[in-house]
Amino acid sequence: MRFAIEEINNSTLLLPGVSLGYEIFDYCSDLLSYGAALEFLTQKGRGAIPVWNGTNYRPKVISVTGPFGSSQTISVAPLYMSEMIPMVSSDSWGNKCPTELKKQISLLFRTIPSDKYQVESIVRILQQFNWNWVAFIGGDNDYSRDALTVFQDKIRPANICLAYQDTIPQNQSLIGRLFNNIAMFNVQVIVVFANVEFVIPFIQKAIDLRVKEKIWIASETWSMNQELIKKSQIERIGTVLGVTVRRHKDLRGFDEFINNTVKSRHENACTDMDLKERCEDPTYSFVIYSAVYAVAHALHNVLRCGTRNCANSEFIAYPYMVTEALKHVKFKLDNQSIEFDENGDPPAHYDIVHWDCLYYILQKHARLITDAGLFHSDILSCSYFLQAPVLQCSSECKSGSRRVQTGFHTCCFECEICSDGKYINHTGTEQHDFLFLPGVFLDRSRGQKEHL
Repeated sequence: MRFAIEEINNSTLLLPGVSLGYEIFDYCSDLLSYGAALEFLTQKGRGAIPVWNGTNYRPKVISVTGPFGSSQTISVAPLYMSEMIPMVSSDSWGNKCPTELKKQISLLFRTIPSDKYQVESIVRILQQFNWNWVAFIGGDNDYSRDALTVFQDKIRPANICLAYQDTIPQNQSLIGRLFNNIAMFNVQVIVVFANVEFVIPFIQKAIDLRVKEKIWIASETWSMNQELIKKSQIERIGTVLGVTVRRHKDLRGFDEFINNTVKSRHENACTDMDLKERCEDPTYSFVIYSAVYAVAHALHNVLRCGTRNCANSEFIAYPYMVTEALKHVKFKLDNQSIEFDENGDPPAHYDIVHWDCLYYILQKHARLITDAGLFHSDILSCSYFLQAPVLQCSSECKSGSRRVQTGFHTCCFECEICSDGKYINHTGTEQHDFLFLPGVFLDRSRGQKEHL
């Protein structure tokens, strides 16, 4: 955030002659965050929140970037709603936050797509490889719970069965139980949709228990994690695929900015790689960067700025003006279009990644683009498999047989051969009853048809 603001303040094209100020608060807890939220609402220059009397007053800030997480956003957003202060978040919010809050007022914007598109991307991977017997493992928070709800809705029409789902316990000694259940249900494909603080002990337990040859589908919170891919013996757990918000090039000048910041604080010297791992998450650096730029472009329009000066540089820009301007911003940043739809959401663009654990490489193999939930690209490479493994509850029935479901899941069935004089109109996706073949009798002993 500081990097983006200092870059904007040094720009002669964006907000010329206008400098942005900022305050950064560490979001320690929902309770402690209210102090920062109320501080932002105080009247500029007075340090108090006035009783509203129908007139405009200038709060300390004209916009808020963050916080990260749907629960955190839900807890403070109503405070900003009262004064129409826009919130531009670099978090996907889960699926609950936009529905609840946007019914009240549309001042929420985000620079990372909704998780529902991420879930659709994961389902698309499962369909591509015809994997229909899967487990879903999440963390104990809204991010995972909301994703599970969407996942269950999306897999039904895709003929994918959820064999097992569970939550990673915070007590790490209990994690082994999850792997016992996964083995009991004979699941080979495991979708892990959780924040990285849940995933790290979960994957470490998989290594410790010598879990082998599984297919792991990673959510964007950990699919690009550098710590996990370098864990000792990580290559033994199997194949890791994942989705990630489209990764951008390293921000030009960001490494130098980090280095100078560390040196100015007299911290221990670090290598370039140390700095990068400590201070830059390749998934989120750009979405935070673009959130700040979105506010700057909105203010640029409110102040009627050109390339040399701002026509309304002395004009008081109220938060509601910035909110309205954010709805219409559209600009290029690092060759990426930044804009918001009517829900305050950006276009959903995802990369599909594959872990090469032997060489600690995160390889991008394909790109999925969504627009209003529809995929416009059907390119998904499986070049890292000589042949994609068949991971299903039951093998498909051969011609002349029908499925007979053996339990709760439609993916698990036995195959029953057609009896004499019957046939099946088989599509490969549904269970069908035998149909009589009028006027024809099949003599199995001779393998011939006889007309009646």
